[in-house]
Amino acid sequence: MLFSPLLIFSPIIIADSAAGITGDADNWDQDGWLTTKIATDRLSAGDEFGCYGIPGQSWQANAGVVASACRTYLEERISASRWGVDPLSIYTPSGLNYADHEAISNIGFSVHGDETGLPNTAWHNASDAPLNVEDWYNLGRRGGSLESVIADLEQVQSEAVLGGLLNFYWIGRVDEATVRHDRDLLGWLEDSDGWSTTWGEAWSYWASQRCYQLAYNGSIEGGENGLAFEFIRSSVCISQDERVWPVPLTWVIEMNGTQVERVTSGIGNLTAFTGEEMILAPGWWQDENLLYLTVEPNTPVEVITTKAVEEFDITGIAENFNNRSFAITIAGHATEDLFLWSKRFDDSSLRFTWLVIPRDVEARLSWLPIVGVVVFIASVAGTVLLVNKDRQSRTIPPSGEPSPSSFSSVNPSTGSSTGSSLGSESEVAKGDISECE
Repeated sequence: MLFSPLLIFSPIIIADSAAGITGDADNWDQDGWLTTKIATDRLSAGDEFGCYGIPGQSWQANAGVVASACRTYLEERISASRWGVDPLSIYTPSGLNYADHEAISNIGFSVHGDETGLPNTAWHNASDAPLNVEDWYNLGRRGGSLESVIADLEQVQSEAVLGGLLNFYWIGRVDEATVRHDRDLLGWLEDSDGWSTTWGEAWSYWASQRCYQLAYNGSIEGGENGLAFEFIRSSVCISQDERVWPVPLTWVIEMNGTQVERVTSGIGNLTAFTGEEMILAPGWWQDENLLYLTVEPNTPVEVITTKAVEEFDITGIAENFNNRSFAITIAGHATEDLFLWSKRFDDSSLRFTWLVIPRDVEARLSWLPIVGVVVFIASVAGTVLLVNKDRQSRTIPPSGEPSPSSFSSVNPSTGSSTGSSLGSESEVAKGDISECE
């Protein structure tokens, strides 16, 4: 029959059309929340956006392609941080070799995590401070999980005493089930002496210390007492690694008994801190003789004092912002729905690194083959009924005269039907084609 091939292929056409409803050949759906105020508010508060992957693409087959596709997906929707547009942080599964991580780095990602299995490591324990850029290809997970029941508050408290960076794991949902966070752990972290930072921010704070210059003077113009200070990241430093965001660093200055009144820059006074701040920002506070001055690179400031500065000593850079005793990062893995992953933390003072991935729609379209089979069976059944009715309508009356309702005529000399029956069958096939389309 002429209609059979068309009917056989019609379920395939339907399935292919439905598979393309996302407008992407790789069969994924974007997270629309990334282009809304929900995302920009989190960005302004200090959160970071990084990459997790692309559905249907294999890290093992070509890690660089996956990293590049995910970077494009993210950059088309939102900036990575308040400090920089380009994303620096990416999830990488364990099992990739060093060449794979170099390919990912060449795409622009500096922080790969976590627990990637490479011999180079960063913050797998308190003494595992990174020394080289490659150490950030294997960020540790000292904090463990933020998930209720799995989280270990006592272990976290023990690690925090040792200092360094504590990285935590978080995933908002598993399939359709909401994952609960540990409220006690979250509350303790919010009240702790930790610096709440993100992967790319922590990396940039570390990397900025590898290349800089200082310009300072024990006096200032204008008749006031004080000192001038500038932390410089020259074009030479920037060219060494353009992926370093221009984050502020906290400088420790011994004032030798001189009291600071305020700190000014070209745009006004810097914020006077209390020492309790845990989110990176420019500002200052004084603890007896020590001034903790947090300034952005290439931003000259004047430290106004109550009397002339007879002697001061720049002792170095604090390991953590504001001289906090340890650093905290929380990575939101596989963030396919920013609203569902983040809504419970709207009022939290902790910052998150959201590792985003488009939604995989393959699972949601798994019913399409079943629908195709049902449509196929229904089409065949309907066609059989049409054929039976057609045959019944061709029955010749006893008088030997053709029935007016017959679709065919009989040649009396040959006993065979004329082309009108073929034309009638073609009409049935055309009707089926139109219905399938």
